[in-house]
Amino acid sequence: MYKTKNITKDALKALKIKNQDEIVDLTGSKLDPVKAWEVIKSTSEDFSKSDVKAQEADMLLYEMLHPKMQQKDKRSDAKEIIRLQEKERARALDLLELELLIAA
Repeated sequence: MYKTKNITKDALKALKIKNQDEIVDLTGSKLDPVKAWEVIKSTSEDFSKSDVKAQEADMLLYEMLHPKMQQKDKRSDAKEIIRLQEKERARALDLLELELLIAA
């Protein structure tokens, strides 16, 4: 249910946050992964209670910790989009062919 349940605080402390200046401008404080994890932990009652916001935050924190996994998902999503576009074009060509047969 929660992907960051077994993450160590050392791993969270080692996480480098990009665009920290922009985060400070928008929120007024720096993003601290350890504090974020602790909020998720307390909100979910030690990762035992299902909470939509805590699960969403957990997923985002996990993606920050494992960016390579996220990139693989994006690549497969891009391939799926290309396949869908190919099918859509093939259907459009089939329809055009039918229209030409009807018109002839």
